[in-house]
Amino acid sequence: MKIWTLSAISALALLLGLTLSGCDSDQSSDASAAAAIVIAAETPPEARLPEGVAPEHYRLHLTIDPRQDRFSGSAEIAISLSEQTSLIWLHGKSLAVSSAQAIAPDGTITALRWQQHTDFGVASLQADAPLPAGKLTLKIEYDAPFDTSLDGLYKVVEAENSYAFTQFEATAARLAFPSFDEPAFKVTFDISMTVPEQFTGITNTPEIAQTKDGNGNKTLAFATSKPLPTYLIAFAVGSFDVVEWDAIPASAHRQAPIPLRGITIAGKGDQIHYALENTEAIVLDMEDYFDTAYPYAKLDIIAVPDFRSGAMENAGAITYREQLLLLDEDSSVRQKRGFLSTHTHELAHQWFGNLVTPVWWDDIWLNESFATWNSSAILDRLYPEENYREARISSSHRVMRSDSLASARQIREPITRHADIGSAFNGITYQKGGGVLTMFEAFLGRDNFRDGIRAYMKKYAFGNTTAEDFIGAIADANPQVDGQDLRDAFNSFIEQAGMPTLSLTQVCDDNGARLEVSQKRYLPTGSTGSSDQTWLVPACVNLWQDEQQQSQCFLLKSQQETIDLNTENCPQAVMPNTGGSSYYRWSMKPEQWQALLQRFDSLSSGEQISVASSLSAALNDGSLPLTDYLAGVSTLATAESYRVAMAPRGDLRKVYEFVLSADEKIRLEQQLKTWYQPRLDDFEGKDDLTPDQQEFHSQLLSTLALDAKDPALRARLTEQAVTFTGFGGDQQLRPEAIDPNIRLLALLVAVEEKGAEFAELLWQQFLSAEDALLRDHLLRGMASSSDPKVAALSRERILSSSIRDNEIFNILWYQMRNAENRQSMWEWTMTNLDAVLARIPSQNRGGLTRVFSRFCDAASADALEASFAPIIDSLESGPRHLANTVEAVRLCAAFVASQQANNGE
Repeated sequence: MKIWTLSAISALALLLGLTLSGCDSDQSSDASAAAAIVIAAETPPEARLPEGVAPEHYRLHLTIDPRQDRFSGSAEIAISLSEQTSLIWLHGKSLAVSSAQAIAPDGTITALRWQQHTDFGVASLQADAPLPAGKLTLKIEYDAPFDTSLDGLYKVVEAENSYAFTQFEATAARLAFPSFDEPAFKVTFDISMTVPEQFTGITNTPEIAQTKDGNGNKTLAFATSKPLPTYLIAFAVGSFDVVEWDAIPASAHRQAPIPLRGITIAGKGDQIHYALENTEAIVLDMEDYFDTAYPYAKLDIIAVPDFRSGAMENAGAITYREQLLLLDEDSSVRQKRGFLSTHTHELAHQWFGNLVTPVWWDDIWLNESFATWNSSAILDRLYPEENYREARISSSHRVMRSDSLASARQIREPITRHADIGSAFNGITYQKGGGVLTMFEAFLGRDNFRDGIRAYMKKYAFGNTTAEDFIGAIADANPQVDGQDLRDAFNSFIEQAGMPTLSLTQVCDDNGARLEVSQKRYLPTGSTGSSDQTWLVPACVNLWQDEQQQSQCFLLKSQQETIDLNTENCPQAVMPNTGGSSYYRWSMKPEQWQALLQRFDSLSSGEQISVASSLSAALNDGSLPLTDYLAGVSTLATAESYRVAMAPRGDLRKVYEFVLSADEKIRLEQQLKTWYQPRLDDFEGKDDLTPDQQEFHSQLLSTLALDAKDPALRARLTEQAVTFTGFGGDQQLRPEAIDPNIRLLALLVAVEEKGAEFAELLWQQFLSAEDALLRDHLLRGMASSSDPKVAALSRERILSSSIRDNEIFNILWYQMRNAENRQSMWEWTMTNLDAVLARIPSQNRGGLTRVFSRFCDAASADALEASFAPIIDSLESGPRHLANTVEAVRLCAAFVASQQANNGE
């Protein structure tokens, strides 16, 4: 929104046949007054702030005592005005402003009036007369409440100790201090804070001075920051355990060591050692990859008990949910992998997002897609035996289910309303974006792609960028590919929703061997979307000739093309996605499928994942009968990788619950045992399993116990859960009595087998548990119970103060997993909707509807749509989440109807 200049207003008046001076008073004074009136009449911006006002530096002082209900602050913001104005738009939410001034370079002070205009925190400062163009300092004194739903600056009470933490991304810094709360405004900060003497205060930079006032408080001063947007600022105050670790040593890219600390609430410092031990190698490897030094003066990793995000990449002060950061060598494979993936993701952000920041939230993929992709690339180099690239390929193929919705968002989604910012933080941005980057890395070559990344980092360090800047850097570093083609290919994947499915037909005749390739948007049965889309697809295929493989790559530009194959003779088989690295699905004629599946064991795990994904796609769009799909599962189940062998679980569970008759369900249970029991037998009794094999073992146990309902296995798991919990005995937890890899599974089975009394014991043990992951497991076990009384109690406990805000979804999701609880969970939520929403951070409230995606009938879709329609626009990102959920439920219903019709029902 433009700030009107005096000359523009005068010109407008002349065009309208008006005059700005109708009396003998000074014309310039009247004109200035008119300008002030026009500016004051502007409506609050819905998305970005108007041009013409820009911050240049912040000087913040906050007084934070988390034992109180409120905090106070003083913000001095150096700004530049491109032209005179009496109205400045900025951000501030729930701030009680006691004083606001504009201070000119000559010391002249102008009083300002503060007003918050929208629930999203758009605010204004109004002067009685126009402020001059040029440099000014805004000085604002205020106080505010600690937030109650994990946004902004909020407090946590744990073991009778009070702590303050922050979560500012995307737009919650305005809850803590008045600001220009957009990523484009990237400037330096000087921060100080007054806290109780016994507390520690932490922000993005090192502490450089401390003074005590003699009244039980101390004031901490911190070093000036590097240029940062407001969403990357962080504060933490409390009686922390501060673990000073060995500094990350100097490197080829950096002369000074990096101070490294771990921060936990009181009494948990010993639990952060594992995380600290596994930090240095990641940072050093990232410096080598980016050919750029770690950008900040220190690195703190902070474990937060109640936190709405998994983690947050605040520059130099990264925050994490406790269960992601507090672990040790004896923790489960899943927890250790979750830590490494998340930790590496957040460290990657110190370059992607922090050093180089997007201009606006439509390019948040420049943060999240890249950190997602880069974390797997870094970990794959550090821990090659743990297959992190394979995991990335698997996750990008899984998100294709969401991307097949007609209502799916595109990676680079235009954001024109504040209410839509939150929708950018979903699987499309993270997993699809990571998958698209994996595709281009594979197409260009890892070193070539890395060269583009390095050039991008060096060119835009401490600045802001758009997608065009990044894609241009990649194109400039890869002259072997036509630059415009590369830009168009990138844009075709980030600027339209959905994914292509490639249909390939192999033709061999006197004119040689070739592939006839066509593309369209993939849509499942029942979709109302249009398949008429075209991508520029970087495609690579593997060809078998005389049982030898060779790869051939091409850029598919049109809806239909013929590709001449670089083979002397007709290939015996074609794998349409080399390495499984490209973001598309594919189909072939039955005989070509058979030729490929005969060579299944010779495919890489990534290629096998692509096979599993395309088989699922064919089942769900109706082109592959269920019987043929099940035949394909028998092949997938033989894979060495659990990411392949267990890939059909989602489809099989949907078929089992919604399609099959009682007798057919029994037959499928038996078939699951036929497929997976031999795989389990291969692992049983072995104590030298790799991390991937341990995870495979856990998933096999889960499939056979929960899906195949094997009675002997269920009895074994129940016995372990009983021993672990002390059920029927002293009711004391014995962590050493159970493998941490199967603890949750054992609790889920035992709740079904032992009933209400066991579920109530889990609740009582939850109430006294301090370990975050243990709390999760106990709560999920209790919430999964189908006993009507236990289920009702679980729902009521969603509103209990005994449950942290970030734990309520454990109950919501696990109740919805159980068919017996779904309708009751739905009805309870709608009855208590206001109270449930109050426990969810504002940016996440629109996502509540996703909980109900477990329904699979048109009536439930109608009820969802009708019930949320009156309020959905008031929930951030609500319309998108509701559309996705309703469509997913309708597609499930359409799938069921199609399968039943095919079975003659």
